Amino acid sequence: MKKKLTSIKHRVLLLALLPGLAAAILLGFGLTWLYLNDINQRLEQQAIRTAEQLSLLNGHALQANDGDLLQSLADTSLSRQDIRAVSIYDNTGQEIIHSGSRFARQQTLNSLPETSLLTRLDQGLCVITPIYAGNRLHAINLTPPGKPTGWLKIRFSRDSTDIHQYQLVLLSSLLLLSSLLVTIVAGLRLAGSITRPIQHISDSVSAISRGKLDTRIHTGAGAELAQLETGINQMVTSLQDAYQEMQQTIDQATEDLHETMETLEVKNAELDMARKRAQEGSRVKSEFLANMSHEIRTPLNGIIGFTNLLLKSNLNETQREYLTTLQSSAEGLLAMINDILDFSKIEAGKLVLEATPLNLRELVDEVLAIAAPTAHDKSLEIASLIYRDVPLDIIGDPLRLRQVLTNLVNNAIKFTSDGSVVVRVMLDHREDGHAILKVSVTDTGVGISETQQKHLFQAFSQVDNSRTRKIGGTGLGLVICKNLVEQMQGDIGLESHIGEGSTFWFTLKAPFATEGQLSALNCRLPGKKVLLFEPRRYTRYAFEQLLEEFDMMVRGCDQLAHFEEALTEQDREIFDLVVIGHDPANLDSDRIFQLINQTPDDTLFLVTAMTGYLDSISTMATKASHTVLTLAKPPCRNRLSRAIMHALSSRLESHAPTGEQIQIKQSLPRQPHILAVDDNEANLKLLCALLDDLGVETTAVNNGQAAVDIARNRHFDLVFMDVQMPVMDGMETTRQLREQEVSESRMPIIALTAHALAEEKKQLLLAGMDDYLSKPISESQLRHVIQKWTGLRLLAAQQESSETAHPAFTSKNGIPVVDHSQGLHLAGGKKELADELLTMLLDELPDDRNAIIDLWQDHNLDQLLEIVHKLHGATRYCGVPLLQETCLEAESLLKQNSNALTEESLNQAIKRLLAEIDRLQQWRSVSMKKPDYA
Repeated sequence: MKKKLTSIKHRVLLLALLPGLAAAILLGFGLTWLYLNDINQRLEQQAIRTAEQLSLLNGHALQANDGDLLQSLADTSLSRQDIRAVSIYDNTGQEIIHSGSRFARQQTLNSLPETSLLTRLDQGLCVITPIYAGNRLHAINLTPPGKPTGWLKIRFSRDSTDIHQYQLVLLSSLLLLSSLLVTIVAGLRLAGSITRPIQHISDSVSAISRGKLDTRIHTGAGAELAQLETGINQMVTSLQDAYQEMQQTIDQATEDLHETMETLEVKNAELDMARKRAQEGSRVKSEFLANMSHEIRTPLNGIIGFTNLLLKSNLNETQREYLTTLQSSAEGLLAMINDILDFSKIEAGKLVLEATPLNLRELVDEVLAIAAPTAHDKSLEIASLIYRDVPLDIIGDPLRLRQVLTNLVNNAIKFTSDGSVVVRVMLDHREDGHAILKVSVTDTGVGISETQQKHLFQAFSQVDNSRTRKIGGTGLGLVICKNLVEQMQGDIGLESHIGEGSTFWFTLKAPFATEGQLSALNCRLPGKKVLLFEPRRYTRYAFEQLLEEFDMMVRGCDQLAHFEEALTEQDREIFDLVVIGHDPANLDSDRIFQLINQTPDDTLFLVTAMTGYLDSISTMATKASHTVLTLAKPPCRNRLSRAIMHALSSRLESHAPTGEQIQIKQSLPRQPHILAVDDNEANLKLLCALLDDLGVETTAVNNGQAAVDIARNRHFDLVFMDVQMPVMDGMETTRQLREQEVSESRMPIIALTAHALAEEKKQLLLAGMDDYLSKPISESQLRHVIQKWTGLRLLAAQQESSETAHPAFTSKNGIPVVDHSQGLHLAGGKKELADELLTMLLDELPDDRNAIIDLWQDHNLDQLLEIVHKLHGATRYCGVPLLQETCLEAESLLKQNSNALTEESLNQAIKRLLAEIDRLQQWRSVSMKKPDYA
């Protein structure tokens, strides 16, 4: 404010001083200049008059040529104050008389003027005037009396004039300064009269702003400031009243606040009690979820398990239909219960992730191994590609990570009818002991539109919400996955186009594990050479990746011609292992074993196939001339390494000096011996039945104490342990089993639990259990867990025919042309239906054969594909395995791009199809006219 007031003061001073000062300066300079100019003009006029007067005086003397008089007049002229020198010249311009200063003396005049001539010099004036002879009166005549008789030159000094001018300038300056001082004093007084009231108002306003509301302004200034004073005083009065009112309000609010605080204290006490009740309710809810999960899953375990067992028995069509409906309903109910329990835990914030070491490759292999049968039923390729820079040993929650991946893989299989499902694991980046991993699941299914993608991760939202949808579900799977991934500090999303398939991906932040499980396998075979044939691209990539991790040198082939050339050429490279991927469309089982038997060297073969073909290929492998291993697709690192290591070690032993050749089929792994512990009689009976179907020797006990007692005297390959049991529960039983076992022979213990809480499963692992299975238990889960923890080969449950096939109608691999047991099974155990289906097929074979020949000769591949497809569909409901296989082979070749086909391969497939038709017709003519199932 002071700065502002100072500015106002300066402006007032400027307004007061500038006009007067400017007027005084202009007036003073103007008058002084005029007066000095007037003095100069007067001096010049005075000099001319003086010269003319002296010329009159010297005219008579010059005429008389009286030099003394002229000298006397010249000397007398010097008595004047301003005259410094006088010179007289004759009529010729020559100097005749001079008096005074001799400075700048001129002997001869350069010019002879007829009138007075004034010349301004630096130090004064010089006047030259003509002298005329005669009296003085002639001098004042307007017309000169004649020619001049001489000239008078007088030099005047300006000293007196200059002094007078200086005095005048000094006087003017003094007057100007005096007026300036008077103006400044007047301006200061005027500025003070304006700024002092304003400063007083400013100080008063500052005091008011500091809270001194009793301040009032009284300056006594003019009417203008008086109005401002009145307005400010009224404003302060209003502020004072408002402040008093506000203070009263504050006092009242403070009093109310004290009362509210007292009320809040009471409420807090009530809330604390309510919180404790809520915590207790949450605990009770958690226990309720656990108990309800156990109570629901336990009967579901029996329902689903015994339903599966009944489906394997001889049933009529109605019974099989009822049981299939019961099985799908129970499995749907189980999936719904799992989703609802997980969703409720997420909504309640009770879902807590574990942090345990896990091996990422093993987890992915387990998920794909379980999902593979479903994918293979649809002839889908399923494979995993884990990039080399991915850290496999990490810290995380294996259960929840498996749940997310399983959901995405199952969805991909569910919505894909043809093509492939590929799981990729890649490293995004590393940061401070953590790895940011990205897992993607890519399918070639129907795709998802952009509109459906926006709602896909919302609760109870599905790709197809119409009433006519073919695929059901609760719509909670992806929501649960999204919440789980976010708890893993990751993100989830998808990329999809209609008709091109979808890619679901998620990221997670995982710390590195200090001790990995992968290094314990220690499968390294440096220098071993492998020949690999796999027509399916992603499966071939997966095999190449795993074999190269074993330090083996891999030569991959995707064309059958190249593979056969590498295997049978004369100067061929010797391979330690030959891996052959079975593919009905490119390389059927007969051709595979034909190549194996034609190989001259003692080569180790590994045949990989989809689960539906594995049993028949395993049977054919036992009759091959070479050592043949069989492995289900997709490739699993642990199973592949164990199979190769076991086979190679057996081959090393086969080179003993005795010369005995011991093949792997002659030294099959022994039968697993498993201890089953469960207090529920139905569950125990179901578990034993499932294990018996897998070819497992089972010892069953109904409580934990009996398990501890029997384990003292016998060693088991694996123990299935129920958790909730009388006498001794599963965790205490596990502790005692761990205490009494020898450290070198640790016995895997697998928990059988129906609890849905992660805390319960974590406690099971801490108690010493190695793994757990959630009820209800399926045969595929049992098979996978047993092979994972024991590495022993399980036998598949085979249904033997009641008849022995005629040798003439059996393939060289022992597969009959007509399999009665398979036909009866496909007909739901109904003999009449099986007879009718086979009869219908046999009746249509002649027409189908003729149509195939005609269309093939006409090269009408589209119509030929339609006929073969129709025939293949008919064979799927009858027990004709050889015809079904040749139909599948021909149909697969016809569906491929014709540019990629060779006419010879398709020709051979058609010939094999016609040959199988002929064999089946011969079987009908020899065996019976109408099929009969016993």
